[in-house]
Amino acid sequence: AVNTNAEQHGLDIEWVYAVVRQESAFMEDAHSHAGARGLMQLMPATARLVARKELSRKPPTLSELLMPETNIGLGTAYLRRVLNRLGDNPVLATAAYNAGPHRVERWLPDVELDADVWIETVPFKETRGYLRRVMAYSVIYQKRLGTEQTRLSERMRPVGTRKQLTAYRRNKVGAGAS
Repeated sequence: AVNTNAEQHGLDIEWVYAVVRQESAFMEDAHSHAGARGLMQLMPATARLVARKELSRKPPTLSELLMPETNIGLGTAYLRRVLNRLGDNPVLATAAYNAGPHRVERWLPDVELDADVWIETVPFKETRGYLRRVMAYSVIYQKRLGTEQTRLSERMRPVGTRKQLTAYRRNKVGAGAS
């Protein structure tokens, strides 16, 4: 399910495995105190939004969120959604998966920063640790899956400013219209 859905949404398979590892340690019936469910720890409201807007399907029930295929399908669609929203930057998308895209947009720097430096400026300790672990796990899963090896520094593009993100979005919309 991870491989199929990651490929379907154009995501690095090892990145998705790293998110699943961090979110649930591969426990398909995982529940958080906040109400997140399943392998990718989706909040029910997020799952409903993604089902409707990204996948054009009916919203899942709470029990369906515990089904690996459903959970991974919705989770990878959400990862693609935040990746698109945040300039195709996996570091920002990973932070958004943990803390929400609105927060990440508020955390964008005034000047472009190397991703590892930006991570250290994230105001939530939990999100800083989450970012470190997911990015490191993604390299570990490259090795375990036998996929093409890239350095962690290559996976962590610089983090741009709000102005750069706005320009990226404008260009993406303009390119899609032509």
